Amino acid sequence: MTFYQGGNSGAGAMSLAEVNGARRIILLGYDCGYAADGKRHWHGDHPKDLGNAVSMPKWYAQFEEMAGHLGHCEIINASRRTALSLWPRKALEDALDV
Repeated sequence: MTFYQGGNSGAGAMSLAEVNGARRIILLGYDCGYAADGKRHWHGDHPKDLGNAVSMPKWYAQFEEMAGHLGHCEIINASRRTALSLWPRKALEDALDV
């Protein structure tokens, strides 16, 4: 297995989990889209010198490419709101088999 950075911290975290032996990855907070009011973060935009999520439109394609690298893992998207439809969606309670 090779670490695949994927162009964003969420993709990197998924790859890190897999190379460390994870067989199941549950995604939380992978909204991959702007809020209805245009916000890019739940806390509002960062100051200009810190930058903001401007590459979000690229992320879907990066996740698509990454999906082929994560063939050994079951991936469940338990995010409340998400534009990412590559993996099955479940409520967190169901994903945890609670």
